[in-house]
Amino acid sequence: MTDHLINELAGRAAGELVTQYLNTVDRGELARLAELRALELVRQIREILDDDTLDDSTCFLRIDAMVTAFQEAGVSTRRHWECDC
Repeated sequence: MTDHLINELAGRAAGELVTQYLNTVDRGELARLAELRALELVRQIREILDDDTLDDSTCFLRIDAMVTAFQEAGVSTRRHWECDC
């Protein structure tokens, strides 16, 4: 088997396991967890915006730090993919 096929099959199996697990978890608990993660991301963004050590005229370092925070939280953004930054 090729690596691509193995990865595809493993991905499907993992997806099935996750779906089975999610069916056993309380939806309210999932909502609380999502809210906690969202609040943590907002806190991180506020810290980034308030961080005077990331001072540059175009705010590139602040934007880059926020993009990184989003990516680490599993939230995708196209910010760096749409420009030649």
